Amino acid sequence: MIDVEVKNIINRQYAECKKLLTERKADVESLAERLLEKETISLPDIVEVLGQRPFPQKASLLEYLEELKERAAEDHAEEQEAAAKKTEDVEAAVPEHEEP
Repeated sequence: MIDVEVKNIINRQYAECKKLLTERKADVESLAERLLEKETISLPDIVEVLGQRPFPQKASLLEYLEELKERAAEDHAEEQEAAAKKTEDVEAAVPEHEEP
């Protein structure tokens, strides 16, 4: 009896999972594309692609996600500053072309 019940539970859950993946096929494909772009993704990436969860998140998790966004923005700004500095350094090192 236990084996039969376990098999029934597994079959129902398999059907539910298959139905969910079929209904959300476009979302799964979008998530796969994001993975191809970035190789690894975090919860903010998943939320950006799939949207918010259907149930509330803990306040501590929301604070953590906000902190991640702020850190990413800071890192991006630092990368832009470094790239601009590098461009300035290269331009300063190249002598200007003088007309004869």
